Amino acid sequence: MKKSLMVISVSTAIFIIITYVVGGSSLVLKGFNNSINTAVQSALMLLASFIIIGQIQVLLSKEILNKWLQKFSGIRGIIISAFAGGLFPGGPYIYYPFILSFKEKELPFYILITFLFGKQVYDFSRIPMEVSLVDSNIALIRNLITIPIPIIVGLLAQRFFHNRTLENPFTEAGEKDGSNHCDS
Repeated sequence: MKKSLMVISVSTAIFIIITYVVGGSSLVLKGFNNSINTAVQSALMLLASFIIIGQIQVLLSKEILNKWLQKFSGIRGIIISAFAGGLFPGGPYIYYPFILSFKEKELPFYILITFLFGKQVYDFSRIPMEVSLVDSNIALIRNLITIPIPIIVGLLAQRFFHNRTLENPFTEAGEKDGSNHCDS
């Protein structure tokens, strides 16, 4: 049994016991009912997400990506990748499988890193919530001061991992043994 499954199983048992002590079996059953409702909603979201990912994988062939990367290489590719990450909808269950799908398409590692940082730092879908819950001035300041972060990280990744792809960004050129070396 994996450690993560063991930890979550123990945590689940502890919370079931605490819930039983606090409210009896009726409260435990209410918790299970909430869990089932959440699981159904999440399953539908996951199914839709994987359908979208499959369609994007089919639309973005290796040839299209290579043509795009030749046209938008270097700093332009980094900037576009950062903002594409910020515009990409959904949570990690959508964009991590999306990125993993590019492994066989030999996407440069620095584009991946820029996309991920763009998604985590920009995530433009967060702006309306920030404006309504915090303040529009604070949201504006936060977004303005974080604009260079994914671009800087992308430039650093391009500098240190220029010829690497998603296959394994930490292997030396021509190396196939799977060991993790970094040429920093």
